[in-house]
Amino acid sequence: MGSDDLFHKRRPKSTADMRRKKESKISLDKILIVCEGEKTEPIYFTELREFYELNTTNVIEVIGNCGSSPSSVVAHAKNYTKNQ
Repeated sequence: MGSDDLFHKRRPKSTADMRRKKESKISLDKILIVCEGEKTEPIYFTELREFYELNTTNVIEVIGNCGSSPSSVVAHAKNYTKNQ
């Protein structure tokens, strides 16, 4: 009644079959979000990241200590990317 090999697992035929496979994931880009607020805006973006369950390998940095004028936000983003 049934096969004698019912509980035998398949074994690799050679050592090449046992090797690890090469990395197949593509590295993701880093996202920088610069906002003028120091408290609420970074919290909004952090909550969005958690709500949409974005992958932890997809690094998102939220910084918000750069001033209130649009030109100062852009200047802060440029300085931040140069230093990184």
